[in-house]
Amino acid sequence: MARLAHWLDLLLQVVTLTLLLALSCVVVLGVAFRYSGNSLIWYDEVAAVLLAWITFSGAALATLRNAHLGFNGLLLGSPPAMRMVLFWLGEAIFAAVFAAMLWAGWAILDIFGNESMTTLRFVPRSFVQAILPISAGLMLAGRLLTLPQRLGAAQAGIDHEAVEIEHEIARAQEELSRVRAETSR
Repeated sequence: MARLAHWLDLLLQVVTLTLLLALSCVVVLGVAFRYSGNSLIWYDEVAAVLLAWITFSGAALATLRNAHLGFNGLLLGSPPAMRMVLFWLGEAIFAAVFAAMLWAGWAILDIFGNESMTTLRFVPRSFVQAILPISAGLMLAGRLLTLPQRLGAAQAGIDHEAVEIEHEIARAQEELSRVRAETSR
């Protein structure tokens, strides 16, 4: 599972960065054309779609990395038996919400039929809106792939945010010591 999570993480990084680069190019292109007096009619619509796709692919990546906001203080401050009840309750709520989002996102694609983007008639509206079920599916997959790690951390009472903060403090102190050593030479 960890290997699959690693590859999904890499895929989501590539997709999100590619979308970010595409949005950057569209914005620069839009500004250049507007400055020249020849505004692009499709600029605003494409930029909005790219921003939505970036947001949802980034959210799937954050889910895979367990980087969304949570209630770790409540969860980890509870007695072990209650902690497991809260953990599984949170997992069930997450799964229900994103399964509903996946189903609704998929169902809405049929509603669009033959509609297309307003300014780019060759791009189907269903393609634009496909990010909803895709991201919901990716979030569910990411959550399932990281379940063993998150369950182990919850059972052990380990706060991944505190561990990350401690790691960054240690890294910063090491960097500071290296800089001080170099400047004292």
